[in-house]
Amino acid sequence: MKKLSLFQFGTYIWLFFILLIGFVVYLQYMVNQSTEKLREEEVHKTKQYAKHIAEWIVKETNGTIEASLSSNEKRREHLNEILETFLIPKYRYIFLLTKDKKGHYRFLLDGSKDEKEVYRAIFFPQSSVFDEVYRTKKVRIVKQKNNVQGVWLSLLYPIVIDNETKALLVMDLSKWYGSYIENFNSPLSYVIRLMQLFMVIGFFFLAFVFYRYRYLKQKALNDPLTKAHTKLYLEEFFNRNRVDNYHAILVDIDEFKEVNRIHGYDKGDKVLREFVRLLRSLLPSDASIIRIGGAEFFIFFHSRVDLKSVARTLFEKSREKRYLIDNDIVKLNLSMSALKIPEDTVDIQHVLRMLDEELLKIKSHGKNKLSIINPQSYKELKHRNIDYIKKALEEGRVTCLYQPIFHTRTKEIYKYEALVRLIDENDPHTLLAPSEFIETIRGTSQYIKMSKLVFQKIFYVLEQYEEIEVSVNLELDDLFNYDMMQMIMEYLYRHKEAANRLTFEIIEQNEIQEYERIGFIFNQLREYGSKIAIDDFGSGYSSYHYLTKFHIDILKIDGSLVKELEHNPKRARAVVSSIKTITDELGFELVAEFVSNEEIYNEIYALGIEYAQGYYLGEPKPIEVYMD
Repeated sequence: MKKLSLFQFGTYIWLFFILLIGFVVYLQYMVNQSTEKLREEEVHKTKQYAKHIAEWIVKETNGTIEASLSSNEKRREHLNEILETFLIPKYRYIFLLTKDKKGHYRFLLDGSKDEKEVYRAIFFPQSSVFDEVYRTKKVRIVKQKNNVQGVWLSLLYPIVIDNETKALLVMDLSKWYGSYIENFNSPLSYVIRLMQLFMVIGFFFLAFVFYRYRYLKQKALNDPLTKAHTKLYLEEFFNRNRVDNYHAILVDIDEFKEVNRIHGYDKGDKVLREFVRLLRSLLPSDASIIRIGGAEFFIFFHSRVDLKSVARTLFEKSREKRYLIDNDIVKLNLSMSALKIPEDTVDIQHVLRMLDEELLKIKSHGKNKLSIINPQSYKELKHRNIDYIKKALEEGRVTCLYQPIFHTRTKEIYKYEALVRLIDENDPHTLLAPSEFIETIRGTSQYIKMSKLVFQKIFYVLEQYEEIEVSVNLELDDLFNYDMMQMIMEYLYRHKEAANRLTFEIIEQNEIQEYERIGFIFNQLREYGSKIAIDDFGSGYSSYHYLTKFHIDILKIDGSLVKELEHNPKRARAVVSSIKTITDELGFELVAEFVSNEEIYNEIYALGIEYAQGYYLGEPKPIEVYMD
């Protein structure tokens, strides 16, 4: 799986930012819609309220509104008082108008609490909508101008009798209530405004960051001295491009330190700059030059170009070149290795290692040579091919070597660790370690197939040799693989008599997330008498959580800590000793791995560690070697 490049990460940041803008715009739209809906609901309520008042007025005047009111002053006063009771706080004014023969509007009723208008007082509307409502007999809303004190909206409700508008009921909603409606969502609107401000600031900040990022990235991707690219460019490029579409060349200037010593570093730098210019002139136009370090350069170009022709031309022309730096003439000798990257290769670092190993061979045989790696020489890359591994598994070309674990006091073998190996199809004596093929099949059905073959061989050994115990590696992720665990449980069930002589060494690849589930699986394995060992304790994700959360039997100290007993003994002793103290307290067995020499063995012995494993004590070999 390819890594997420900085460019891709930046793209996702901008995408997230755009989505955030869209969300804020949508939120603003929804707030506006909500406010509008509140306004519409309030208008609807006012219409219903006006309808009830109009029906009441018609009923009280027996359908002859103006005649009934003009002939009976007491009735007018009574209706004004009742109308006043309809004036709840959200309404500023409620009054009834009629239109005389001259087209002037006059007051019939006024529900105002103070300073009521006298009967038949003239009213001058501020809008032509009044006439329109009178004519069309349809309810309308008028948004009042600022000169109408304290009024937000006016609802004009025509009272129609016998298809003729007899009066106009006017209900003025107060301005404070309008403000309440408009500001109902103001807390959310305030948050939205803050978000908008944040996004404006964020936009300029991101723009500045990406400007700086591009500037710094260009500096990071290009070597300031030679103008070649850096290793970071190599990583970025092959995160976006297939490795097997290219040829690769590794160039090292032999004894360049002598150039610096004889001519000085300034002149040495000039030589390097001229050398890179020469490379560019000799290479295909799409070639990229990476300065690996010092005077070492990695070159790759598209596979459609002939590798041998380019490599030989580059080698010969570079050796012929003379560099005139000031008054000094400098001649360079080169060691070069070249490789046509095989199909399905996905790791450019592995290609680099192959070229570097070939370069070391050249240097050990006199330097100043070109080596083009042929298909027989990069068989290690072939081992990463899924089809090659699949074929090996189908043919059963899997075996196990066994490395003994010794009791440090007696130097007797306590148990064996089974180590899987793949047998090369061309040479049965060539065994491939897991590091050469396991990453290719991890997470695939081939991984299960390989594990099945391994367990077959381990249980065969346990049944053949009833006096021995064997441990086998099990990755933490395997515990969550249903097919893998089903296969293991079937083997344990079928070989119950031997299961109590099997130890599962848990290897971590990822941080533990589901402690309860893992603890349950550990208990299932231990039901058959098998033991649980934690491998490489003290490295990676492993921690003291294991000791408190799981029922385990054995801890294996990480090899890097054991090696430090030779190189940094004082601190290493303190760390290893602390692990020993804890395991003694909890009753766990403790094994030291990578005991590679007598000095480390003596340190382990002195610390009282009971069990040890490593090449000093015994190498991985077929089990028959140790049994005989």
